[in-house]
Amino acid sequence: MSLAQKIIKGVLWTGLSKMSMQGVLFIVTAILARLLSKNDFGVVGMAALITVAISLVNDRGLGTAVVQKKDLSEGHLSSLFWGGIAFGLMLFFTSVVASHPLRYFFANKLLQPVVIVLAFDFIVGSLGIVQKSLLTRQMDFKTLSIIETSAVVISGTVSIAIALLGGGVWSLVAQSLVRDVINVVLIWIYCPWRPRYHFSWPEFKELFGFSARVLGNDMAFYLVVNADITIVGKFLGAAVLGSYSLALNVVKLPVIRLSGVVSKVTFPAFSSVQDDLTRFKRGYAKSMAYISLITFPLLAVMALYAEEFILLFFGAKWSDMVLPLILLVPMAMLKSVGTIRGSVFMACGKPQIELWWNLGYLLPLAGCIYLGTYWGLVGAASAYTSLYVVTFPIIQSITNRQVGMSGREFMRALWPAASACAFMVAIASLARFALKWVGISGMVTIFSSGLLLCIVSYLVFLLGLHKQHLVELVTLFKIARDAKRAGSFGQMEEGELS
Repeated sequence: MSLAQKIIKGVLWTGLSKMSMQGVLFIVTAILARLLSKNDFGVVGMAALITVAISLVNDRGLGTAVVQKKDLSEGHLSSLFWGGIAFGLMLFFTSVVASHPLRYFFANKLLQPVVIVLAFDFIVGSLGIVQKSLLTRQMDFKTLSIIETSAVVISGTVSIAIALLGGGVWSLVAQSLVRDVINVVLIWIYCPWRPRYHFSWPEFKELFGFSARVLGNDMAFYLVVNADITIVGKFLGAAVLGSYSLALNVVKLPVIRLSGVVSKVTFPAFSSVQDDLTRFKRGYAKSMAYISLITFPLLAVMALYAEEFILLFFGAKWSDMVLPLILLVPMAMLKSVGTIRGSVFMACGKPQIELWWNLGYLLPLAGCIYLGTYWGLVGAASAYTSLYVVTFPIIQSITNRQVGMSGREFMRALWPAASACAFMVAIASLARFALKWVGISGMVTIFSSGLLLCIVSYLVFLLGLHKQHLVELVTLFKIARDAKRAGSFGQMEEGELS
């Protein structure tokens, strides 16, 4: 089986699960947005200084060496497990100490207990890092999907129940904690590997050598991700941050949940062929093509019908996030394609490239967001997107060079999604104008008819000019379905790239 097919099969299986999970997350977020205040979301946004770090450490961090290293021993794994727990404890106590100055920095008393409680996720997550990495190394995305979907459904249900009981911001805190606890419990059930009472500093150091470079990049990425949240929360307050963070989370849902799937699949796949540049490049091009085919139309529809989307699903109190959401969509489109570059750098053994990029990007980002806050919520969103759009071609060209891809080949990979999306936007915009011209202004009518028209026009364009992409997707979906029924989805054969 080709590398491209490995990647797309993994994407299809995991993607179907992630789409369901994204639906659950969206429903939960919409319900919580109606039950909770902007301040509640703002406090959790401020606590992102901790939650983003938790996500990076638990999802990447130490476990990346397990995926990337070709030869692993039982001693390596056990040493990494116990070292990971020690690392988690260290981060927990660091967060507890940091919670006090954070409270005063943001002038919010509730932030300190929220940070302390959320910091327990460092300990919880460390218990499953090795097992999760082993499942990723084996490309057993079926099991990972079952685990993650179950965790999201259970944690979302608990969160809504607490919100209905008047729990306020603690419903959002519980959602994070419960999700990670369920994840770890299920990972231990599904993964047969168990740690031994063994720790060897040389073995730990051997794995940590690669992971340290990834963690260094993660630290720089952590600073970049939190720069806008920190500045908006500090200068515009919790309520404005609530609207900003919710708008950002909404546009990032396709990026994190769909592009994140591809990134998770491609790292072990790229690592397995890191010495075969031809297969590497073709797999990379396929990955970007199928990411854009999914995320571009989703985000474009979100921008086209932002007002109806927000008022229908979140309520009138969130109307101030309509324009910021529209402004953030171009950034999210590019970011969805850019998520895969981390897999490329790590598979090549060069995570330091992304590290230096993020360090260089941090100061301009902070400066732009700070200036943007003078124009409030809209200014901050405009500044974030403007800088990302201007700098994206630079980092993308650096990424392309790692696999020998030219700028023309890169544009060719994105052209089907970009051209179909442009056609869809043009048709939907004309239809929206026509509806208003004849006096139809109902939000439900405009949104539902517009959504249907977008789907039809997008698919018609692809069928007309890029039919092979849809045919390949359908074919690979059938392969994935048959493999799922046979129970062998995670066991993929080696072969030449087609």
